[in-house]
Amino acid sequence: MKEDRANRLTQCAVALIVGGSLVGCGGAAPAAGNKAVADEVTSTWVNAFNGGDAGALAALYAEDARSIPPTGGMVSGRGDIESYWRQDIGSGGEVTKLTANSSMAQADLLHVDGTYAVESKGAIVLARGQYQQLWHRVDGAWRIQHEIWRLDPLSQRDTAMAEQLESLWMTAYNAGDATALTALYDKDAVLSTRPSDSVEGSETIGVFWKMDLGSQAPKTTLMLSDVYLAGDLAHLEGEYEVSDKGKITKGHYVQLWMQEGDAWRIHREM
Repeated sequence: MKEDRANRLTQCAVALIVGGSLVGCGGAAPAAGNKAVADEVTSTWVNAFNGGDAGALAALYAEDARSIPPTGGMVSGRGDIESYWRQDIGSGGEVTKLTANSSMAQADLLHVDGTYAVESKGAIVLARGQYQQLWHRVDGAWRIQHEIWRLDPLSQRDTAMAEQLESLWMTAYNAGDATALTALYDKDAVLSTRPSDSVEGSETIGVFWKMDLGSQAPKTTLMLSDVYLAGDLAHLEGEYEVSDKGKITKGHYVQLWMQEGDAWRIHREM
């Protein structure tokens, strides 16, 4: 019976997260009731966060909860989640506002979909985005089982930074400087050169570019079409054009850069 209940809980949770379907999970609670509960748990979360109380905030999570912060990477378990939020809260001073735009309840499950904004003391918006939380009621108390936070791409389009990174790459490539090009890659970087081929490690990638540049160094132009920056991550995407001995080659590229100290390094490239 316990296994059957667990499977049913998982099925309902998936239904709530991926599309709100409640087929096979029983009837949904009235919309008005959903909103009241969603507003209540949201208010509790916000008060704990803005009060700088990481312990109280962590108490709102299940022991085996999982959280995906805006910058990515799974944080599992109440203890690690508390550590994450304690570091995120820091010395305080910032105010986070959550708006529960929609909610859906089914028995002891509550799915909340909303938006958030982080503001400084001067009411300057530092970050905004979307979030989803799946709450589970146990012994009358609501606890977060799963949550996902996403930064708003429109507020993270730092084209100046992206252009600077791309300029570093183009300058090294067009100078035929394989050493400078290699230095832009993380030691564990992966370069996918074709759908089925990849080159791993900065040293091996350096050898690849040295061979590619050859003795008559081709010239390339990168044209950014999409930029997404989040903390120490930068996702750059665009079109490239390579001129080599009069032959023009065009294509699409994607780069994932990560900041390490004061330097940015490419971790994934296609």
